[in-house]
Amino acid sequence: MDKIEIGAIAKPQGIKGELKIKIFADDFNSVKDIKTAEIDSEVYEVENFRKISDTEGILKLKGIDDRNAAENCRMKTVYAERNEIKVPQGKFFIADVIGCTLFLDSGKEIGKIYDIVNGNVDYYYVLTSEGKAVFPLIKELNASIEPKQNRVTVSAHKFTEVVLYED
Repeated sequence: MDKIEIGAIAKPQGIKGELKIKIFADDFNSVKDIKTAEIDSEVYEVENFRKISDTEGILKLKGIDDRNAAENCRMKTVYAERNEIKVPQGKFFIADVIGCTLFLDSGKEIGKIYDIVNGNVDYYYVLTSEGKAVFPLIKELNASIEPKQNRVTVSAHKFTEVVLYED
């Protein structure tokens, strides 16, 4: 299974083995049609997956049929097969961007992206020749993200305004 982390189980929901899940995808629609889910290296068939909000859903898995079984899944990570997740045009899996080389639009190579923390604004962490750096991926950076070319390019002018170098 070529798997992607799609969320974490917050808690059991009710008494029939349903799981309330915090979704890590950009929105519920990206993951709503998954057929299987993996928890602790065990693959389950999805019986039902319904939306609470863009960042939360209720997941029912075959074989997790009561609250006790659901309780054992609390705080565990949920994975799905990559090919079952819908990725909107212009969006990418974080796993595909990590490892890309960051360039400025001036052509200067900055370093390798080693982590991305997403939230209201995604923060990209980069290993550079000067140490570690972090920057928010804001619209003004005019980012060009090309995972197949292993490349991310941003505006040189704006990058110098928003980048923070760690000691």
